[in-house]
Amino acid sequence: MITGVFFLHYGLYIVAAAAFLGLLSCLLAISALVKLAGLYRANRLLLRLARDPAFIANIEQLAGDLENLSRRVDALSGEQEQLGRLLRKCARTPVLKRFTAFPDVGGDLSFSLALLDGEGNGVILTSLYGRDESRTYAKQVTAGAAVSRISSEEEEVLRAARQQS
Repeated sequence: MITGVFFLHYGLYIVAAAAFLGLLSCLLAISALVKLAGLYRANRLLLRLARDPAFIANIEQLAGDLENLSRRVDALSGEQEQLGRLLRKCARTPVLKRFTAFPDVGGDLSFSLALLDGEGNGVILTSLYGRDESRTYAKQVTAGAAVSRISSEEEEVLRAARQQS
């Protein structure tokens, strides 16, 4: 008696739920059949192409080309690393400062020039221009620090060159 009352109250809902699930199952089956038909067409096309010797030759050629490209990319990667190591050792941060070294000489004819590589090694060139003589100095820089004493102008160009490297 309890089951009869249950179905009287909820029977319509149960039938509606079963109908909905049946409809959903049908839609999923139709969707699967459409996809299967597409796969079947693609498979037939591939089987037809697999019998064509020109198609097979083209595929083999493309596979060979792909292997060649892979080797070339590997070689270029090695060359790029080599160039990167080389560039770290090239002077790439030129910083120039012109100044007046002596009070009786104007025109900022003296200068300091810092040339550093990517590792902070290089040289500072300084030329002091005077009325009677001109002197040029070269001071070594290792790991971003001068090996010998340097003037304030040389310190300024060295600091700027370190910031750029």
